[in-house]
Amino acid sequence: MTSNTRVAVTGAGLAGVRLARRPGEPGLSAVLAGAEEHTPYNRVPLAEVLAGRYAPEVIALTMEAPE
Repeated sequence: MTSNTRVAVTGAGLAGVRLARRPGEPGLSAVLAGAEEHTPYNRVPLAEVLAGRYAPEVIALTMEAPE
């Protein structure tokens, strides 16, 4: 991608967030669009959160690229 590339990602699930925050892409600007009222979260361990084994913060996804 070239510098100042803008990408629109439809779907605020795990795949959408990972695509939007691709590390190593200088100048990449992404907009994440999802229909859910909650911020994106990792659905894989959701059952563990609902069972009370993990706090909800454990599954929260952010748009910040990992360091």
